[in-house]
This record gives sequence, C-alpha cells and structure tokens, in this order.
Amino acid sequence: MTGMLDPLDEAQRALVDLVWARFAEAGEFPKYFYVDYCMRQRGYQAEAVLRSFPVLGHHLVNNGYRAVGWWHSGSIDPDGPVRLTMAGLHHVHSDGSALICRGLLAYIRAAGQARSRIVDSPFEKPDLEVDLRDVLRETGEGKGVEDQIALIADQEWPALRFHLQSGRGELAQQLERADFHTTDDYLTAVTAALIPPLRPTVLPYTEPRALLRAFNVLDVTCELVLGEPLVAPPPMDRSSLLALDVSTEAEFQTGVVVLTELIGSLRVPGRNPSHVLGRIEQYLVDRLPGIDRDAVHQVVEALDRIRVVRNSFVHPKPSPTLIEVHRALGLAFPIQDFGTGWDSVRAHAERALYRLQEEIQAARP
Repeated sequence: MTGMLDPLDEAQRALVDLVWARFAEAGEFPKYFYVDYCMRQRGYQAEAVLRSFPVLGHHLVNNGYRAVGWWHSGSIDPDGPVRLTMAGLHHVHSDGSALICRGLLAYIRAAGQARSRIVDSPFEKPDLEVDLRDVLRETGEGKGVEDQIALIADQEWPALRFHLQSGRGELAQQLERADFHTTDDYLTAVTAALIPPLRPTVLPYTEPRALLRAFNVLDVTCELVLGEPLVAPPPMDRSSLLALDVSTEAEFQTGVVVLTELIGSLRVPGRNPSHVLGRIEQYLVDRLPGIDRDAVHQVVEALDRIRVVRNSFVHPKPSPTLIEVHRALGLAFPIQDFGTGWDSVRAHAERALYRLQEEIQAARP
C-alpha cells in the first residue's frame, strides 16, 4: 500500500479488520496492548504494521494523517487507543462502515455550506460551527451510529476542526471544497491538500521556434539512422501554435493539445499499446540494439507527463500522480501562470526530443 486508495497488504488488512471489529461491536477504539497481542498471535508486529501505512501531512500535524494509527505522541502508548480514520474505513467493506462514511460525508458537506456564509458577512465573522447530530437528524444519515461518526470525525483533522465533547465543528482550512459524496473523492482531495509544497522544476524557454526545431532535428536524424522519418508533418496552422506564447487557460490548453497530437502522431509501427509512447521504447531497442534503453525510457516518461496533463483537461480530478506530474513539468497545481507554464512545458519537451535524437545518433550502427 503506497497511497490512501491503494489496496492493503495482508498485515495491514488484518490490523484494519481487527480494529474495525472491536469498534463496530463496542463503539470505541481498542487499546494498543490488545491490538499488539492479537497481531502477535497472527504472526505480525503491530507497531511495524502501524508504521507501514502511508502517511500525509507530517509537516502539519505530529504523526500526520493515516488510515489507522495513534495520535498525540511520537511513540505508541500501550494503554492508548488505536484509531481508524476515513482512510481506514475506506478499506472496510461492510454496511456499518458505509453508514458511518455516508454520515460523516454529509456532515463535511454541511460544514462546507456553513463556511459559505462568509460571503454574506464581510465585516463580522459568522458562526461557522455545525452540530453533528443536527446534521444527521436533518439528512437522515447515520442512524444508530452517531457516536461512532463523532469518534471518526475527531480524527479527520484535514477536513474538520471537530470538538468531540460538544459534538460541533467547522470545516478545516486544508480543504478548498467539501462537496464529497464518496470516500474516493474525499481521500483524493485530502491527498492533494496534504502533499507538502515543492518547488516546481521550471525550465527557461526563450526561443519561440526551439520546440519545432527539435522535432525537425529528431526527424532528420531518424531518416539518416533508421532510414525513415519519425515525425508526421502536421498542418502548418497547428504546428505554428507551438511557437506562440500564451496568456490564458484556453490558449495553454490548445498548445498542450497540439503538442500531444504531434507526439502521438510519431510514426512508430504497431497498435499495442495504443499510444505511441507505449511502443517507441521497444521499437528503438529492436531497431538499434546498442541504444541506451534507460535514457530512452526517461525521455518517454518526460513526454508522457505532457500527455497526462493534457488528459487532465477532461478528467481534472486531483491525485498524487497528477500533482507530481505538474511539478515535474514546472507547473503549479492548479496552474496559476499559464504563460510561464507553457514555456516550461515547451522547454521540457524540447530537452526530451533533443536527448532522444542524441541517443538515436549515438546508437547508429
């Protein structure tokens, strides 16, 4: 398991099921000494398994956010509870866990609606807190498991600032939205919000026609080395867009679409995989046995990042992979400066194409 939504391994599954079983039947979290003993009976070290779960938000809260774990101290308290979060409930496939998740998501949505009161109160901060039991009663969610929902809400610090004693809380600052109806959507947003900010790999791009020139150099090299061109000549009105600067989101998206179309039209034989970037590495290895396969693979990865960004125009759901792809291309997520972003995308593509050309030239028989 490497992400919040990834499948659990055998040991993680055993621990989650153990904690859930006690929580479901008793309405409270089991203590660590109990979990430790039961896991040892099954051949596992409880602490090692607990620490194996992915963790996010270490830079914000001690011990971060994880599917199941301990809180409030770096070391595990033998008499302390082992608690589940929504990330843990996501992996429990039962009617009871689904009931709790639906109730908590309804509460998060209500907290989001409460925060929107700010727009009508420019001079005095309104009351943003929402009562959990009131929300559950009004929505008809969580009947019979109100106390369990409150205990989970107390762990959901990425989404809520919840007070267990009063049963009231408000939306946390980490999330920009709260309209979640599934745990998948919620955990994807939490993942995006808790990944620590990294400085994007911005590359300079000063010559407008440099990218077009890189395609041309690659094509000439392929014709000399492989005996056939690789680049399918695009219509002039499309290729010229690669030399234009942009300032708006629409212009940025148009440029990226044209670039991915040109990459996708490279003349690489075969149909499986369907996208040319999935075939070009093996094609070049077959044609040029001496080529540096690792270097070609790195080029493919660099160009494929642009394809991932292009696909996100249609499917913009944030994920750790999409965020990392943006950063690797020098793009903030979400993109703020479209002109600088387009320059960085072109620069990354130009470098990748020139490196591919160099590797093909170096492998010439």
